[in-house]
Amino acid sequence: MSSGCTTCSGDCCRQYLVHVSGRDAVTIARGQGLALEQFVDVVPGAGLAAAGFTLDPSGELLGLALRRHGDGACTFLVALTDGSYRCGIYPHRPLTCAVFPLRLHRGSVDIRPDVICEPSGRRITTVDLPQARAQLVRAAFEWAMYARVVEAWNAARAPRRERIAEGRYFAYVVAVYDAIDAALAELPTATHSAAVEHWMDGVPSDEVTAARAAIEQALEAAVTPLARTHAAA
Repeated sequence: MSSGCTTCSGDCCRQYLVHVSGRDAVTIARGQGLALEQFVDVVPGAGLAAAGFTLDPSGELLGLALRRHGDGACTFLVALTDGSYRCGIYPHRPLTCAVFPLRLHRGSVDIRPDVICEPSGRRITTVDLPQARAQLVRAAFEWAMYARVVEAWNAARAPRRERIAEGRYFAYVVAVYDAIDAALAELPTATHSAAVEHWMDGVPSDEVTAARAAIEQALEAAVTPLARTHAAA
């Protein structure tokens, strides 16, 4: 968090549509004891590239986003008595929110050019750069994992000629992350850590290459059977 966030008026939580990965959605569901249907909306996802899922033969790409109130506010935005606003699920907030307003640009942590934060919230000097980089790399890792989750779903859904209900996709996301986490739990902690921490490495070491292969194998074992089951149910 930059120093500007301490006086936040919640504008970014009203004006931005927050796309979430499957990991984000499941983290919130587990942490808050909610069903995905209670806080996630299915929205057009043409801009999500590999992370866009389909529900019918039209091939329209869809995405997951945090639900918004009529005034545009995020469903989890909380008003405080002093007039400021805070995230009501801060410990479980999406990685998209955790890294905002930062990005990785040419290998360095930078402020996004399109932010609406007040000036004090746009000072790179207030940012813990090592921590920020770790979060940005982790976010990239989780979106890459979710892209594989989506890819398996789309392949399993393709033969179906009728539209599949959103609830079936939600059930798949919850089930597949339960299976992914169970598979990852069987791997050494160092293997998972190495794969995540060095996800953006252009020329990974042998250790990181092996860690990535182990993660991908665990992911494949989890996603394909569940995608087939839920898409065909």
